[in-house]
Amino acid sequence: GLSHLTAALDRPNITVYGPTDPGLIGGYGKNQMVCRAPGNELSQLTANAVKQFIEENAEKAAMI
Repeated sequence: GLSHLTAALDRPNITVYGPTDPGLIGGYGKNQMVCRAPGNELSQLTANAVKQFIEENAEKAAMI
């Protein structure tokens, strides 16, 4: 998927996960960050939580 492509191209990426274990299928490389749903329930992950995660990690990922 796209997270694997960004990892292969050594580009920053934030991937949102619900119940899927990113350790099993996630992208590997620098600046590959994971935003996980609370309790692995994607329905519990709010848009505001994703926005906050992006804001907190954007500089680290060199996205700004």
